[in-house]
Amino acid sequence: MSTVDWDEVKRRARERRQAAGLPVQSEAEKSAAMDRLAAEVRAYKLAEIRREQDLTQRDVADTMGVSGPRVSAIEHGEVDRVEVATLRSYVEALGGRLRVVADFGDAEYIVA
Repeated sequence: MSTVDWDEVKRRARERRQAAGLPVQSEAEKSAAMDRLAAEVRAYKLAEIRREQDLTQRDVADTMGVSGPRVSAIEHGEVDRVEVATLRSYVEALGGRLRVVADFGDAEYIVA
């Protein structure tokens, strides 16, 4: 069995995508896509916690004093664009407590 260098595998895959007329992503585009996916996964977990508590988005929105679409946006991964106060309100509506931590690698500080 022969082995193939990982860079060669990526090069071949890129060539196949180009030949098929599919878009080829840059490293920056791949990184942005991974960040979006991570945000969606985190948001899904929040929605999962809400459902486990038998709460609707409307229930949470009423508790927070915001619109249903605002809760939906949070649960669809738009957490990075949410103000800390809004996210805190969402978490508290689920019975939790929001902690914002600044991580500097060798030290962490609770910011809020």
